[in-house]
Amino acid sequence: MEHVVISGGGIAGTALALALRTAGIGATVVESRPADHGEGAIVRLNPNGMDALRAVGAHQAVIARSFPLVRSERVRADGTRVGYALGADPSSDRGLPRVMHWPVLSAVLRELAVERGAQFRHGHRVVFVDVTAPSVVLDDGSAVEGDVLVGADGTHSTVRSRIAPDGPVPERLGTRTVYGYAAEPACEPPPPEVLRSYVGAKRFFAATRDSHSGGCFWFTSLRARGRPPTTDELRAELAELFGGDGTIAPIVIGNSERVLSFDDHALPHLPRWCTERAIVIGDALHVAPPASEQGAAMAVEDGVQLARCLRDHATPAQAFAAFERLRRDRVEAVVALGMTGTSRAHSPLARHLRGLRTQAKRLVQWQRTPPMGGGWVYDHHIDWPATTS
Repeated sequence: MEHVVISGGGIAGTALALALRTAGIGATVVESRPADHGEGAIVRLNPNGMDALRAVGAHQAVIARSFPLVRSERVRADGTRVGYALGADPSSDRGLPRVMHWPVLSAVLRELAVERGAQFRHGHRVVFVDVTAPSVVLDDGSAVEGDVLVGADGTHSTVRSRIAPDGPVPERLGTRTVYGYAAEPACEPPPPEVLRSYVGAKRFFAATRDSHSGGCFWFTSLRARGRPPTTDELRAELAELFGGDGTIAPIVIGNSERVLSFDDHALPHLPRWCTERAIVIGDALHVAPPASEQGAAMAVEDGVQLARCLRDHATPAQAFAAFERLRRDRVEAVVALGMTGTSRAHSPLARHLRGLRTQAKRLVQWQRTPPMGGGWVYDHHIDWPATTS
């Protein structure tokens, strides 16, 4: 296998291109958006994702363009802290979660991939996919062919629809995650390296300060009703939900130059991942709810692991089988973890029960052993030099 065509230049596709070039395999990435599109939300790249980047020598570049998440906390409108957790085990050599703007992570990985010889074709939409040849045809009439085709083309993947035309599609979860950024929030945001979730009267509002720019990233979750809203409709809905609740939310939202939303989906199980010469990865393969906080990390893991398999096996079919053995159980477990309680996240009963659990933890645990993020999800390790079986 000398050349891989990658449909989709998001995190999964770009990480794959970087890892393929590290393994000495050619890669061409086709992406409909321009390289400098600048769109996207805040990204939390957890230690397992950083471990995958370390395997291909890309972790230091990401560290330089991101900031660490030391802890997360929940506070009431009056500032009383009602919950907290460390971002990760401070004794681990994997480090802390890293936080950055999605286009920044994408740009860092792309720059490294290009330095190592990957080709990118931005601003071209895929209009036809052939999973047998394999190849893609672009909107300018040109075709890109390779020994392998990888669909890294997101939640509504065209490549997935060709590989598994009768397979399941991502299900709507009935929630909508809203992200924003305020360069000048006009109030005191959380201290750097802290993700603070404010418990409002109707919704939570989570915010963190960018230690590079001083700006404030934030996000919240709404019920998804009807079509995706316009930016003005989003701002109006948020103003109604947070107005008068005593948190910083109305001020930060009102001063945010960027507000965007995504309807939440999940794809817990895809029976068929590949054909003889085509396969899907990232959100095209396993869509995790935002609650998992693992979308970016799992995308990076996918890219690095698939590159290892293509490096180590004589045929695409053998490489794909090895990739599925390495990945299926893990990705399905992570998606299932993220789906726990998602559909009930906004009910009054769920909020009441969370409050009771939080009080119990505070009384029993917090003063003795601070809880930590991670566990088995963060502990995943990729041994790049080892041969995949």
